[in-house]
Amino acid sequence: MDRMQGLIRCGLLAGSLVACHTSSPAGPDGATPDGGGSGGGTGLHVAFTSDPTPIPATLDNGFTLDSVLFRFDNLKVIGDAGPGDPRTTATRFTTKWDSQSTPTEIDFGDAPTGVYSKVSFQIDGHLIDDSYELQGHVTVAGTSYPFEVEDRSSLSLSLDCNRMLAAGGMNTIKLKLAFKDALETINWSNARNHDGTLTVDDTDPQILMVHSKLTNAISIDNSGPN
Repeated sequence: MDRMQGLIRCGLLAGSLVACHTSSPAGPDGATPDGGGSGGGTGLHVAFTSDPTPIPATLDNGFTLDSVLFRFDNLKVIGDAGPGDPRTTATRFTTKWDSQSTPTEIDFGDAPTGVYSKVSFQIDGHLIDDSYELQGHVTVAGTSYPFEVEDRSSLSLSLDCNRMLAAGGMNTIKLKLAFKDALETINWSNARNHDGTLTVDDTDPQILMVHSKLTNAISIDNSGPN
């Protein structure tokens, strides 16, 4: 009898251990540490749009834009009641457009109710990586070349947005990044030819104008529903 009770107790213990090891842990809600999110739902959201869209895109003057990448050090949506709230701050993430990817929407599901007046951010590769990269093809003197634009300089902006988040509500701020003017300001005949690829980077004085044009071409997109 004692032997039978011992076998029963062992069987119950083994079943309990199996049940513990086969249960699945709950996944995290809201924004991930790198600024990504699942999209939709209540709270405050930041979406990214491009001009042109979609990418890859054919531009004027023999341009094809194949991919764009920005490395964000931080992005903050600033409320009038509490500037610098960690619940509306994302750090260290990238936005990328190419034939296979578009940027992930940032979700601040725990954003406090109130008025949000600004979006501030810093694009910065911290000299280890480029802060932003643009790649595509351009025609120079009748010949098509691949091109690369790579800049290690940081780019910081603070933009007015004026959005209200009601209790239990949802609002989306769309950040638009435009690229055409920055690319068309480059004199590609003077760009360095590196193994058949035309390259404009920190060694080329033209990168200063590219940086300025890109800074002026980032805006809050107020088209469509917010």
